[in-house]
Amino acid sequence: MENKFSQKVLEKIKEEKIEPKPRWQFLLKDYFIWLTFGISLLVGGLAFCVMLSIILDNDWDIYRYLEISPLEHFLISLPYIWILLLLLFLAVAYYNYRYTKKGYCCNAFTILALSVFGSIILGTFFHALGLGGKIDRTLSRNFSFYQKIHCCCHRKDIWTQPEKGLLGGKIIGIKNVSNFDLEDFSGFIWQVEKNEQTLLRGPILVEIGEEVKLIGKKKEEKVFRAFEIRPWWNQEEE
Repeated sequence: MENKFSQKVLEKIKEEKIEPKPRWQFLLKDYFIWLTFGISLLVGGLAFCVMLSIILDNDWDIYRYLEISPLEHFLISLPYIWILLLLLFLAVAYYNYRYTKKGYCCNAFTILALSVFGSIILGTFFHALGLGGKIDRTLSRNFSFYQKIHCCCHRKDIWTQPEKGLLGGKIIGIKNVSNFDLEDFSGFIWQVEKNEQTLLRGPILVEIGEEVKLIGKKKEEKVFRAFEIRPWWNQEEE
């Protein structure tokens, strides 16, 4: 019975002129799968890196000025576009590793755990190099729609609420040690007052061309009293 089956198989091979594929084709396919897995892991690491930079650089303490709860502030501040990208490339990495020669030896949980761990390690390394902040700044400066899609709230909108004590923009003129002019993100010019009690948060330079975030109080039309001045970007990542 077995001989008859083998004979039929041989006859079918001869009839259809089936030829074995050369070894290099299998190797090429395997290399391509590994390459795709590596690229997916790399992009996943970059996504985690940017996500980590945004989360660490966020102003988590301003929720009271926004008149919302810490949980609401947390939810609207999460970089959802980067979270989705991370999940997407983790799925791609998982799929590709599943089809490598050794992929069948591991269960789904192990493969997924390896992909997540790999992305976290790469992302943390990239973050230490300052890549996350650089990618976020580059996208923010060159693509106007980026700030609208990378989280539920537009960062510039949050810092254009002087009536709530939040004002951001670029310093365009310095009158003296206690006053400077700031152009907000809506194009309005503000006279900003500060004194020796004004807290300078982080490595901040109060000079022309610097983008800053101010916490304070609106005194009158286009006059803002600054209690605290923060850098718009994390200066350590510049």
